[in-house]
Amino acid sequence: MDFSILNQSPVLDGHTVAASLQDTVDLAIRADSLGYRRYFVAEHHNDENLAGTAPEIMISHLLAHTEQMHIGSGGVMLQHYNPFKVAEQFQLMQHLGAGRVDLGVGKAPGGLPLSTQALQHGLREDAISFDRKFRDLKRFLSQEPTEEWDGLKTSPDTSHPPDLFLLGSSPSSARFAAEEGAHFIYAHFITNNERLLEESIGTFRAHNGTGRFIAALSVIVTDDTSTQEKIISRNRIFKLTFQDGRVLRVGREDKADELLSTTSGQVDVEIIEPHIVAGTAAEVLSTLEEIASKTGIDELMFHLPTHDAALRHETIQALAPVHTIHAAQKSNTL
Repeated sequence: MDFSILNQSPVLDGHTVAASLQDTVDLAIRADSLGYRRYFVAEHHNDENLAGTAPEIMISHLLAHTEQMHIGSGGVMLQHYNPFKVAEQFQLMQHLGAGRVDLGVGKAPGGLPLSTQALQHGLREDAISFDRKFRDLKRFLSQEPTEEWDGLKTSPDTSHPPDLFLLGSSPSSARFAAEEGAHFIYAHFITNNERLLEESIGTFRAHNGTGRFIAALSVIVTDDTSTQEKIISRNRIFKLTFQDGRVLRVGREDKADELLSTTSGQVDVEIIEPHIVAGTAAEVLSTLEEIASKTGIDELMFHLPTHDAALRHETIQALAPVHTIHAAQKSNTL
């Protein structure tokens, strides 16, 4: 079982934004030495608690400071961008990073309506759908010939494109990834719903998904009950369901209140308790092993649900693949 990390680049307790971003780099350097398979960085906008707004820039920086693990986006919010330009950027980084780049894309906006409006200001109102953008992105990466873009290349050398991952949180997203031949990362740390996780992987397999199915879970190593309770309180999800069927998940109560104050019509609000795998290293590993065995996932990606820098580093150290039974089992089968 491979272990990976999703770092949303939170503004850490007692840190400036610059120091918090440097910690994203420091954590990557440590993870690289500890045997983690991938290290993904996120895209969020207009959020005072999250500093990562441009994963493509962070990836380039991280590639220069790591040697082994894959560095990727978790993810590029494709609705805001031109697929050809995204393909060019990641193909270029793939060359610079000696084949260690992964391209993860998501359907979510990465922020509330104000930032979405700013990012999409000036774009045509009849903008193409996410599904179309994703398919175009896949074609640009693979150089699959099309009538519309015949002869268009992202690079003079496109023989080794980055792997493409879809980020999602539903069986329908898992099905789309399977049908498109993409890897799929299920955002369990957002849905906190094990039934949906099982349905999603079942759907992915049923539709002949050939890529990897990765589950991104909230994980922290601490046996201090008070610390666990504080982390749970800080990570409650506010699920907003609008009259038109739109669903938005917000990670902070004040952000949910802000959105509600600017929305007309009825909005249903559901508070979702986070599912965080917490405990001693042995307890956490046992739980992760149970989840992996029950679901048949290919890889686990750790979301670290704390703004405590020391605890984040301690967690990836304690769960490091080079230290765990998983690494030993893997080496015995080679």
